[in-house]
Amino acid sequence: MNTVRHHIHIATTLTLLSAIVVGCHGSDGEDTAATGVSLERALAPREVRLVTPEVREEHPSVELVGEVRPFDTVTVSSEVAGKVDRVLVEVGDRVAPGAALVEVDRSTFRIYLEQAEANLAAAKADLELAGKDLERKRDLRSDETIPQSTFDQAQASFDLATARAAAATAALELAKRNYERSVVRAPAAGAITKRMVVVGQWADVGAGLLELAIGAKVKVAARVPEGWSAELAGLETFSFTVGSGGANHTATVYSVQPVVEEASRSFEIVGTAVNDGSMKPGMFATVTLTSPAPQSSLWLPASAIATSDLPQVLMVEDGAVVYRKVQIGRRSDGLTEIVSGLGADEKVVADVSGLTRGIPVTIVGGTDDE
Repeated sequence: MNTVRHHIHIATTLTLLSAIVVGCHGSDGEDTAATGVSLERALAPREVRLVTPEVREEHPSVELVGEVRPFDTVTVSSEVAGKVDRVLVEVGDRVAPGAALVEVDRSTFRIYLEQAEANLAAAKADLELAGKDLERKRDLRSDETIPQSTFDQAQASFDLATARAAAATAALELAKRNYERSVVRAPAAGAITKRMVVVGQWADVGAGLLELAIGAKVKVAARVPEGWSAELAGLETFSFTVGSGGANHTATVYSVQPVVEEASRSFEIVGTAVNDGSMKPGMFATVTLTSPAPQSSLWLPASAIATSDLPQVLMVEDGAVVYRKVQIGRRSDGLTEIVSGLGADEKVVADVSGLTRGIPVTIVGGTDDE
């Protein structure tokens, strides 16, 4: 059946060409001979070369917009209540462990400390006096110079002085501790990411004053389209850059959000990376995820694809050209990716220029893959 259609097409083409040539040249014998040669050349099958797609084993990747986050954050608060005297840091400052950050009512706590020191000194003096009195009363009682009740009173006074001295010692330790705590210090090395305190405000115990990002690492987070969920199986690391022209960094996958958010149809992936000093929490990052599982892709020379209308490739069936619609994708080094519509072992015409559907062709040479 295909052969019959092919012969009909040739006959129709011959008739049309004959009419055109006769109309142009009349009945002159010499022109008629030339016309015959032209028709023979016009009807001669075109020589074409076939190629098969180039098969590439690739790891699909996707580029996403992400952000740099602190690895861990801690809210720094005061352990004593009082008026804030000084704020010693600003957002962005890097601090060492134990560095002074905020001072809270230092003068008042210094007074409390001095008072406690004085109270202890008085309690120790009372204790010493009560001790001497007790020793005297003990000697007198041994000689039965004083009654037992007098000795018992001396003993009670000594015990009371001992207790007061112990209480004064504890009060001094508390005053020292509060005085030390009136300087709010960094619990660990890190960077100040937020300031919620100003000089003159009242600081309650436990109220947040500063936010500190701690640790030598940062987190890098990005939202991934839901269609990519299957591609992440086995993913352990991903690459990212920060800033314009920044160096390429590698992050280790820390967590993958287990649910897809309905509004964005995406989920979050978070990785961790060592901060080399170029990354600050809040910076944008360009995140590239590369699937661990390779996938095959097909590529053809651009000359093998007709794109005047829908993308098509030309194939040869029964000595004539037929069209096949394909879906194309990326372009690289003069090649175009064939997303669908063609098999890896199917052959197509290497150069589609000047060819149309149904035109007779002769295959010459080998395919590019031979």
